[in-house]
Amino acid sequence: MAEEIRTARLRLRRAVPEDAEPMHRIMRDPATMRYWSSLPHESLPVTREWVASMMGSVGDPASDDFIVERNGEVIGKLGCHRLPEVGFLLAADCCGQGLASEGLAAFIAHRRASDGTELTADTDPRNGPSMRLLQRHGFVETGRASRTWLIGTEWCDSIYWRLML
Repeated sequence: MAEEIRTARLRLRRAVPEDAEPMHRIMRDPATMRYWSSLPHESLPVTREWVASMMGSVGDPASDDFIVERNGEVIGKLGCHRLPEVGFLLAADCCGQGLASEGLAAFIAHRRASDGTELTADTDPRNGPSMRLLQRHGFVETGRASRTWLIGTEWCDSIYWRLML
């Protein structure tokens, strides 16, 4: 498995312990975490544990997850903590610049080269930007379900997506 993926503006690389602090700045932001599968991280130890789980999955054939950097600065994560489900999270100030699209295109190419057969995704129906991103990259909706995620005290619904590689 590739240790890193490069694009014109991004470097996707495996997680290291030093990623905890920059990822915490991202993951403590309620706007950034609005449609993520957990509440904003309340403390740095929570984010350290999250980064450690990313690091622990390196080399696991069921995982293919990356930290995203731009100009040497950590701006998010993109990849599959558990294949084939892809997830992406970028700092709020990095949205709307085509960075998620650039990173996702490179990740899809990487998975195709890795003999992957499909990628899947699960989005909150209120998360229009993520749904449009997936559609632009060829993902098709495969189903919907209600009350699939309990995030804090809020039940969230899911739209499921698939991309055949």
